[in-house]
Amino acid sequence: MAKHNCALCGAEIGLLAQQQLADKTYICRKVCAKKCMKLFDLVPATLDQVKAHIEQVEFGTKAWEQIFVPLLKTKNKEEKIKDFGQYGALRVSPSTGLVALIQNDYKFFIFGKTTKACVYRLADLYTYEYESEVAKDSEGKETTKHFCYLGFRNVYGLSEIRLPVSSIAAFNDMEKYFDTQFGIQKTLRNSLNNAKRQINAVKNVAGAVKSIVSGENDVEKGAAAIDALEANSYGDRTEWIRKADEALAKVK
Repeated sequence: MAKHNCALCGAEIGLLAQQQLADKTYICRKVCAKKCMKLFDLVPATLDQVKAHIEQVEFGTKAWEQIFVPLLKTKNKEEKIKDFGQYGALRVSPSTGLVALIQNDYKFFIFGKTTKACVYRLADLYTYEYESEVAKDSEGKETTKHFCYLGFRNVYGLSEIRLPVSSIAAFNDMEKYFDTQFGIQKTLRNSLNNAKRQINAVKNVAGAVKSIVSGENDVEKGAAAIDALEANSYGDRTEWIRKADEALAKVK
């Protein structure tokens, strides 16, 4: 069997100890692959993407320890962290505008726990959708597994997460929470507010198109049109960006 060298650490690796990546490079399973989160799919990833993800985990783990861990003990209601997903794998900190995906690893059973994390700006969360799949349990009975598919922008690494949740009701709680944080209204009672935002967005787009047709090519109008459409669909995230950048700048 052909042996290869790990593209990250250089160690010689045999067939059973190697992980082939999408660009036909190899990394070792024993050390380098374990630096990645389990939800990061190595098969379609390139070496550059794996490197970016490992850097993401290294920084995210520091951000988790320096920002989130102290907040786990806070008695200030405004600084409380919200847990989602099975075993609280997703932690949201509204006071800092950050989201952490955590993974607890154990050396033996429940002993020797270490935690690694990916930390995202809440403002970069643009997709949270329900997914499910039917699988058979150990007794051959069909069971439904529930997930929340999360998608983050401006992230080169683990940017798409298929987070296991306990039920569709648990997903609905997540969706309602994020919609509330972003000011996205989906109820019939608030349809008038949504309509007003849509009208403003259309006006901005029309103004930008008019400037291009007339030869003005107004960059500011174009940017305003994009911002209006973003705010209409996803809510205004200016304050979330400010809080997150301020918190991340303090990570050492």
